Amino acid sequence: MFFVAIEPRTLDGSAVNLAEFDSTSHPIVIWRLILSSQTHTFQPALDPSSTRSVSSTLLSQSLDSLFPQLSSSAKSGPSLARIEACLATPQTFSLFLATATNAQGDITTIQGCLTLITLTMLMNSRAHIEDLVVSTECRGQGVGRALMQRALHEAVQTHNCSMVDLTSKPDRIQARKLYESLGFQIRDTGAFRYYAKTS
Repeated sequence: MFFVAIEPRTLDGSAVNLAEFDSTSHPIVIWRLILSSQTHTFQPALDPSSTRSVSSTLLSQSLDSLFPQLSSSAKSGPSLARIEACLATPQTFSLFLATATNAQGDITTIQGCLTLITLTMLMNSRAHIEDLVVSTECRGQGVGRALMQRALHEAVQTHNCSMVDLTSKPDRIQARKLYESLGFQIRDTGAFRYYAKTS
């Protein structure tokens, strides 16, 4: 199984021309991940020179490393089967990756990720951001901000969402500063959660 990274962007959101790519100027690139079987569904068709394959091994190992940095309760990342099932519904699920690349623009490591959930409601469309995590060695370089801005653009421009939600624990001070700098506001409302009983 392999996946395909598409729509490469620099940290400032500019489109990347991989034919003229300079990895020294842009060491981190932001991509959207899709299933290899979805490449033919795009109109206009995807330019093969602007896509890169991502092996299941690289994706699995990278998320296994990143997710425990996101939550102490996470011992590993999601299974490949779960990733595939989520990516199979691109109208509601998007996965963005921050990657290091070589001189040819090929992906060498995955340094961060973010998931975007989009929902079409009766009165509006809205989105929810989850699983934002950046590797320890890449923090403080604007990678988290770039992932957030990419997700917000996708939610508003592609899915016509009128609002985007996320949650953040009070002790995540730096993350909360990032969210507020991007225009997020703390809502004065209570959040309820139901936990299904496990047998």
